Amino acid sequence: MRTRKTLLCLAAFLLLLAWTSPLALAQAAGPEKTKAVNINTAAADELVQLPKVGEKMAERIIDYRQKNGPFKAVEDLKGVQGIGDKNFEQLRPLITVK
Repeated sequence: MRTRKTLLCLAAFLLLLAWTSPLALAQAAGPEKTKAVNINTAAADELVQLPKVGEKMAERIIDYRQKNGPFKAVEDLKGVQGIGDKNFEQLRPLITVK
């Protein structure tokens, strides 16, 4: 009986861990514990670590900043094709331009 309860608790913990998004973890950690990704200097391998940013999106971000110069504000990221308001709101706490 005790082993079954232990297994159920472990399964519940693992499910909770699997459902926790990187954004929620970053917000829970607070700004002092989370290192924001600088979208002006980040390489593709750093950008793909962000939620909803795959290889193609990382390439678009890099292409955008090469064509238009450095991002002046994080909101400028919305100028990249495929980054709308919803994606941007998930990225906002995880990125910087400084």
